[in-house]
Amino acid sequence: MADLHLMDALHVSGVSVRYKDKTAISDVSFEAKSGEIIGFIGADGAGKSSLMQAIAGIVRFSGEISYLGQSYHSPKEAEKIKIHTGFMPQGIGLVLYDTLTVDEHLRFFADLRDLKKDAEFLAYKKQLLHMSGLSEFVDRQAMNLSGGMMQKLSLICALLHRPKLLILDEPTTGVDPLSRLELWEILRNIAKEEGTIILVSTAYMQEASKMDRVLLFHNSKVIASGTSAELIDSIRPFVYEKSLLYKDENSLNFDETSYSLTPLQSALKEPTLEGLFFVNALKENKNIAEFVINKKENDEVIHEVVMECHGVSKHFGSFIANKEIDMKLKKGEILGLLGANGAGKTTFIKMLLGLYSIDEGELTLLGKPIKSGKDRQDLKSKIGYVSQHFALYKDMSVKENLLYFASMHRIDKKTALSRIALYAKELGFEEYLGSFANELPLGVNQRFSIAAALLHEPLVLFLDEPTSGVDTLARAQFWQILGKLKEVWGISILITTHYMSEAQFCDRVVLLKNGQKVADDTVTNLYKRFPQAQSFEDIFLEFYKEKG
Repeated sequence: MADLHLMDALHVSGVSVRYKDKTAISDVSFEAKSGEIIGFIGADGAGKSSLMQAIAGIVRFSGEISYLGQSYHSPKEAEKIKIHTGFMPQGIGLVLYDTLTVDEHLRFFADLRDLKKDAEFLAYKKQLLHMSGLSEFVDRQAMNLSGGMMQKLSLICALLHRPKLLILDEPTTGVDPLSRLELWEILRNIAKEEGTIILVSTAYMQEASKMDRVLLFHNSKVIASGTSAELIDSIRPFVYEKSLLYKDENSLNFDETSYSLTPLQSALKEPTLEGLFFVNALKENKNIAEFVINKKENDEVIHEVVMECHGVSKHFGSFIANKEIDMKLKKGEILGLLGANGAGKTTFIKMLLGLYSIDEGELTLLGKPIKSGKDRQDLKSKIGYVSQHFALYKDMSVKENLLYFASMHRIDKKTALSRIALYAKELGFEEYLGSFANELPLGVNQRFSIAAALLHEPLVLFLDEPTSGVDTLARAQFWQILGKLKEVWGISILITTHYMSEAQFCDRVVLLKNGQKVADDTVTNLYKRFPQAQSFEDIFLEFYKEKG
């Protein structure tokens, strides 16, 4: 038993966190050794963040946490170990200040920690900048950094005082595959060279293989733990090639896979970590809801080519955000727009919407050449948009928010109420109509955002990273909704995402790199081009390895 109380080990014993009458995390126990990376995975609201905040000494909890031989039972008692801990909360750039440069952030956080700026500190600071790829951007303000750069800056700010316990709440959410690889390279180096214990939560299941152990959270509890391989092996008997012959409370189909607690005659299929969530849903008797989308009230003729642009460019001073882009979006097509943070995806969508002017090139929307603001205004009622940072008005209920959005499109109240009731039922958020923004799980907020964009029955949807930070099951439901909209409404959808596995749901993908289009093809054809690729993330990275 002596090894259970090593001075460099973390011990969590029977920890629970409650917020008034709600249990956020219940009776969790685990241990971590020096240099170990422990992953937290689970659905939105499963308790991952609450446990991290308890360990970081931010929220009150019951139970006991021990680190470096010192036990604490409350945030006050945790003060004695905070000199050894680093915490990065969930959200891109949440701890950053827009007008401070990279270097000013490092100096500011060094001052907060009262660090001595001697030769050793300066050498370590230089090492962190080099490791994060930010050496050339020390004079750039945070507001002008890409999402990946923001997360790397937030991480090295948390590492400045050389913490021995690093707690990272979804540090890679909203970050492209290339930047995620770079972030993980930093974490592996820190764990190996500094002996740091790293607790990291993630919505990207591919990252689990980079962790020494994984804890699976569900309904405020840890229901499984082990290596990524061990967790995958645990569901191997329940994963099959897709079968349409079997469908009951013990089985479900998603994409090209069937999950079943009872044996099927179909061939077994190699499982993935995402399958854990589907199998667990079956064990909890929670089948994925089948969404029904009804036909639109107004049946309007849709052009065969919904959006077409030639040589479209956008400049911000000397910086070229988009360069001579040609693109086409067809009727009833889902087009995935992919690229690293800062590649120009959001800029391109904002040009389509008229939020940014087009500096060069030609754009046609719904058969109409766009030459002025009036041209775009005339089409406003035919375009739906969900922004990267879609948010509700916090002092209004979901229903009140939807009524407000309807009024912006000049939809009469009777029609608005009818559509709100219909979409709430179809998209499964009826029980939340009276709820406020801070009471909504991410997956529900996502469905609500789609409802807001559909109220005026648009012909085309522009979706900017709508699934960022949303758990596996909620994303599966979201893509089911998009598929139904395409099938029943014939709607065209342009969507950006950092989940490369979602590329398979797109009819075609366009890849941007440094503001330029470098690929425009079907997923099937891209796999033929890169036959060695094990996943679409591999294909994405191949393009970014190429020079230019």
